[in-house]
Amino acid sequence: MSTSHGGAGHDAAPDTRPLVGVRVIDLTQVLAGPYCTRLLADMGAEVIKVESPAGDPSRVLPPQIGPGHSGYFAWLNAGKKSIVADLRNAAGVALVRDLAAQADVVVENMRPGSLAAKGLGFGDLRTLNPQLIMCSISAFGNSGALAGQAGQGIIAEGMAGVIDMNGEAGGPPLPLGVSLADVSSGIHAYGAIVTALYKKLSQGGAGEYIDISLFDSCLPYHDIALMQVCVGRGEVNPTRNGNEHPQVVPYGVYEAPDAAFVLAAGTEVLWGRLSHLLDEALGASAEDLGTNARRIEARGVVRQRIETWSRGLGSARKTIEALKAAGVPAGPVEPVKNVPDSELARSRRSFVSLEDPVLGQIRILATPFRFSDTNTEPRQRAPQLGEHTAEIMAALARTKA
Repeated sequence: MSTSHGGAGHDAAPDTRPLVGVRVIDLTQVLAGPYCTRLLADMGAEVIKVESPAGDPSRVLPPQIGPGHSGYFAWLNAGKKSIVADLRNAAGVALVRDLAAQADVVVENMRPGSLAAKGLGFGDLRTLNPQLIMCSISAFGNSGALAGQAGQGIIAEGMAGVIDMNGEAGGPPLPLGVSLADVSSGIHAYGAIVTALYKKLSQGGAGEYIDISLFDSCLPYHDIALMQVCVGRGEVNPTRNGNEHPQVVPYGVYEAPDAAFVLAAGTEVLWGRLSHLLDEALGASAEDLGTNARRIEARGVVRQRIETWSRGLGSARKTIEALKAAGVPAGPVEPVKNVPDSELARSRRSFVSLEDPVLGQIRILATPFRFSDTNTEPRQRAPQLGEHTAEIMAALARTKA
């Protein structure tokens, strides 16, 4: 592995994060790639973000907090270094080749084929560094029917059937409201890179090329629908089902007098607990609701009983408390604006504070996973454009001397 030139941790103690010593060249922008490299940086890798003279486009996405400086960029690029290289000219290309020659990993999500056209494809970089791991993230991958075609997350979500599953039954399909394809691709890319690093350490030998597509990264979220199609040999047509699960009842969003709440009684044991509450308050149902298959057929009756029972309690809070007391999983539909300050987020340290050059202290998302003996929270703010160019150029010059 390369020797890390990253900054110190929270104190003078040695940095024991698992990827210390790994050098990553980050040729990504906006979301899918930057999220992958943000996770690598959180785990201790030295991530050198290569930006055009104009910078990553996410520097000017909302919420804008200063010239060339946004909250979007701040959370996706914490802990990285920034160097400017114009890949439209030979000097910029040569700089990236020099960086790749000393790196462990290159991650890119540029238009498919554009790096290879500049002499920066995997074949080109592998001749400089046979142990290099390179990961490409694109909408449809670098093989297959749409290899090389540009696309974005919402296009991949549409083509993967994800949008078809979102919306009211009988109504139009709706976009998700969250960036599932991009963030999922970043997570899959992170896992693949760490796996390739382990393979290189455990088996030795050459590096690896990793091809991640936004399309493929959407497919695992079809936990039931795609398998229904695959085993049903085209005889089924799963699609959106509004605010309930298509194959498990009751499992969805329900209305209390004052707010919506989420209820998940996805097993017969859990239904038995919920049914006891409903029967106790409303009397036994005239419908046979004793199996999931019966409840699917009578989902309207199940919903009516749940929401009538909730109205009797008077609020979503009291409903959730009663469900939890009975051992039935339930929770609020939390407005996004309340999430960072929620008791759960605070107790999990889901957000951390970092010093920002424009706003002072700001909160950004922490790493989603926790280690028992290693602090994997981001330790440094996102870099300003080209902030580390001189430092990295000087280090390259020393290695060539």
